Amino acid sequence: MNQLIGIKNLKKSFGTLEVLKDINFSLNKGEVVCVIGSSGSGKSTLLRCVNLLETPDSGAILLNGKDVLSGEININEHRKQIGMVFQQFNLFNNMSVLKNCVIGQVKVLKREKSEAESIAKDYLQKVGMEPFIHASPLQISGGQKQRVAIARALCMNPSVLLFDEPTSALDPEMVSEVLKVIGDLAKEGLTMMIVTHEMGFARDVADRIVFMDGGVIVEEGTPKEIFKQPKNIRTKEFLSRELQYK
Repeated sequence: MNQLIGIKNLKKSFGTLEVLKDINFSLNKGEVVCVIGSSGSGKSTLLRCVNLLETPDSGAILLNGKDVLSGEININEHRKQIGMVFQQFNLFNNMSVLKNCVIGQVKVLKREKSEAESIAKDYLQKVGMEPFIHASPLQISGGQKQRVAIARALCMNPSVLLFDEPTSALDPEMVSEVLKVIGDLAKEGLTMMIVTHEMGFARDVADRIVFMDGGVIVEEGTPKEIFKQPKNIRTKEFLSRELQYK
């Protein structure tokens, strides 16, 4: 397998709270990995460390075999390759939908405005948001905002796309429209790491499931292995609670 991201002995604490304890993990090119677990298990912190939005205390994060924590890699160059879709969308409310998808291309990738607009329109069409290009984020629904956020991330041509609970801020009826967009991207072979509490979606879309609890990776395997035959008692307890609740 062609490893895109490799994480070795990663640790992260906030004050006296140890949030990540010796994490070892890899993500291969074209693979979709869903990270599941209770709130506070370290899932989002792991994602934010991969993108260096949080700085790990120790360990290594390899992107295409190069350790991005070595000090020899430019953080902005690293972030160019890693798209991030946040729980709360993080759109600029003072800019139109189109401009939200153009600004990063022009400022970071140094594309001409006309080229950036053309690329943005293509991706907005892909996620069903082209009719809203002149709208403000304040005028559209949460599900529509998240689809714009996904288009914005795709405009940057990232090597990997990270999703941090992409549906948790949405009303239930808007969840399916966002999950469909992410599912379609998975079918196209985009490399993705998705922190999610949507168990049915994780089962259907992921190549691999990672279950985290208490700052460690407790178990990982195919959706069938994790959902049908979990080996660890903590995995079994979590799934039984989640699936019963659903």
